[in-house]
This record gives sequence, structure tokens and C-alpha cells, in this order.
Amino acid sequence: MTREARMNEAFAGLTGTLVATGYDTVEFLHRLTEVCTVLSGTAGAGLVVADRRGELRDVAYSSDRVRRLEALQIDVGEGPCLDCHRTGEPVVERDLDRAGARWPRFAPQALALGFRSVRAVPLRLDGRVVGALNVFDVRTGTEPGHDGPDVIQPLADLAVIALLQHRYGRDRTAAEEIGAALADRTAVERAKGVLAESGGLDMDTAFEVLRSHARRSGTGVAAAARALVDGRIDPAVLLAG
Repeated sequence: MTREARMNEAFAGLTGTLVATGYDTVEFLHRLTEVCTVLSGTAGAGLVVADRRGELRDVAYSSDRVRRLEALQIDVGEGPCLDCHRTGEPVVERDLDRAGARWPRFAPQALALGFRSVRAVPLRLDGRVVGALNVFDVRTGTEPGHDGPDVIQPLADLAVIALLQHRYGRDRTAAEEIGAALADRTAVERAKGVLAESGGLDMDTAFEVLRSHARRSGTGVAAAARALVDGRIDPAVLLAG
């Protein structure tokens, strides 16, 4: 299959999910970061969005090491996603080894996790920037995701649609819809922690266990997470598969 065919297939799958009834926002956004990583030929991707106070929070990522970098940027107040959200413009760093002056705390940690370059593009809504999509790569000297047709900005636009689509037909603002997505992500993180501790798993594996259970049971990932955290389901049930 050619790259163009893979892109068309991936976008068709994502947009098909968006027009389906009752899709799972957590699952969709996680899948979007996975698709972004594959189609852009990069090593990882993450999404951050602004909450009601305008503060950035991580909402989806392709791996736990990307999550750690997204959380670090927010904690230390520097990095590509913050710059992108502030300026509304794409941010590119082709060699993080030379970015110490630009991001003195973020760059060393990104390098320690094996990433060598990064790119961030804005999530836009009604002329406002509401977040950013970041891609990380292990190579230097190139702009991550620009080896062929650009897929990163279109995927960022799909992320905005996914975050807001559920509000149509409801009396919910964009801020409320984003807040609901962030609350779902918080529940998922807590559930991952429960599974990691109960099963001796790393966080990526814990998420896959939760995700698999949600698919088998026909519930959303966030709903399965809340049932686990609230004690309505035993972790052993999920760990048994």
C-alpha cells in the first residue's frame, strides 16, 4: 500500500468515527495520536488543550514518555506546545541538542527520553488557539513530519472537531466540552495507576488493558476507567483479560 493510500485509509477511518453516534472521545484522541505518529513518520505525538482558566493540560498522547514531556512543559512553563499556544504559530526545533537557551529545562529532558527534534502546530477554534498537537522524533536536522505530505495540521483540526462535536444538539459551550474531555482523561489516568499498581504494569500497558476491556464490554474508555476507580469493577477482571 502506498503512503497516499495509507493516509486516505487512516483519515477515512477517523472521519468515519466522528460521524458515528456516541463515539468515545478518549479513545478517538488516543487513536489520533497513534495515527499521527505513523503517518508523519515520527516517534511520538501528544495533544494539549486549554482548560477554562486558559491553562494547558495534556489530553492525549501516543505513549507515556510523550505524556511525561507534555506534563513537564506545563509544569516548568516552557516548551514547544506552550510557545505554539501563546503565538498561534507552528513551532519547530530541528535539533534539541542546540535548544538549551530556548528551553533550558525542557530540552535536556526531551533528549534524556530519546527525542532529538520536535514540532508543534496549533489547535484553532473560531479564530482562537485552544491547544496544540506536538510530534517528537529521534532524528535531527529535519522538520518532524515533513518528509512527505503534511498530515499534522489536518489531524490537529480533526482533534478540535472531536473535542467539540458532542456539544451539537446540547446546551454546552466549547469550554464545557473541553472540560468534559479533560475530566475523562483524569479518570483514565487514575485507572491506569490502579491497574499499574495491581498488575505490576507500566503505564502504556495499563492503558492497553483498560482500552481492551472497554472494547470487549462495549463501554467507553472513560466509563470503564470510572467503574474501576469507583470500585464497581475489580482490577483483576481487567487484568485477566
